[in-house]
Amino acid sequence: MKVCLFADACSVHIRQLVRALVSRDATVHVVTHKPAELKGASVERYAVPAPGMTNLRRWESRRRRYLDGFLEQFDVVNVHFLADWGFGDWTIERSSRGAAIVATAWGSDIVDPLGEMPAGPELIRARRQLLRHVDVVTVCGPTFARTVAQYADIPRESIKVIPFGVDLELFDGRKVREAEAGDTFRVGFFKGFRAVYGPLDLVHAMPDVIEKVPTARFELVGDGAQLEECHALAQRLDVDRFIRWIPRQDHANLPAVLARWDLSVIPSIHEAFGVAALESSAMRVPVVASDVCGLRDTVRNGDTGMLIPPHDPPRLADAITSLRVNQDLRERMGGAGRHRVEREYDWQVVGDQWMHFYRGVCERACISV
Repeated sequence: MKVCLFADACSVHIRQLVRALVSRDATVHVVTHKPAELKGASVERYAVPAPGMTNLRRWESRRRRYLDGFLEQFDVVNVHFLADWGFGDWTIERSSRGAAIVATAWGSDIVDPLGEMPAGPELIRARRQLLRHVDVVTVCGPTFARTVAQYADIPRESIKVIPFGVDLELFDGRKVREAEAGDTFRVGFFKGFRAVYGPLDLVHAMPDVIEKVPTARFELVGDGAQLEECHALAQRLDVDRFIRWIPRQDHANLPAVLARWDLSVIPSIHEAFGVAALESSAMRVPVVASDVCGLRDTVRNGDTGMLIPPHDPPRLADAITSLRVNQDLRERMGGAGRHRVEREYDWQVVGDQWMHFYRGVCERACISV
């Protein structure tokens, strides 16, 4: 089977998907705005050919011809994240090309992130047309599927749910945090400092937590537009001395960071899925997360963690402190989370799902692979 992904080659999820497909003998080609080496796959930068003596078409015609080339060459073309790749309602005219066309919505391509530039009307129109005319739309979680169906005015039943997974060789869950002086209770955050991830809400919750749990310490990982604002707020609330600010980490370094934590906090305003919650669970770290969209799929309230209302620092503080005083519950949640990830989100399992899905799409499109 020959699969072409229009995607960010630097994305951890795309890299893992490529590895899963290649290990199952698929031929994988990635078209991207951000080229990167992907073992076993070929990669090219997205580039519409310039006009020349033998190619005098207008730019839009040249782009369409460029994209047609991929539809003719591959069995499946999967657009990951609905950027303006150029696919539109013309993709339904597929009789001369034969490729099965899949669109995978990620999150911020459907729901504008809080505090960031919203998508313009032309891009929104193009995204909706793409979702309406491809062979299949996929998303990572069932809750977000309803959002996408409403956005594009398509039946929820037509959307296929296939998650991204967790590399359980990397997030092995066996690392044990070393005991620290004073019985330190370590709370972590690694979503990054963007408004949509709610970092200011976590900082606002810290005084209440520290008042009730003087041994609480916080590790905040990442970068982003709100980092300096979080620094300033922490100083104003006099909690900066309880925080360790950690620069953005390579994905391979995250398990060692998570292994130090008693609790992982994800106070997002919106999440389409929530792989960070699954990675925390894989490391047997319980999760306190906002009760929003995809986090309802990846955090089981009372089982693998706790869900609390978004934008509610007092409730966030209460959830953190309640888990501090109940070590047995934390350990049960950590174990339940690990078991769930092993059962449902191991990339060995998820990779089979993606491969089975691609084969099924080709069969429905009458493509021999």
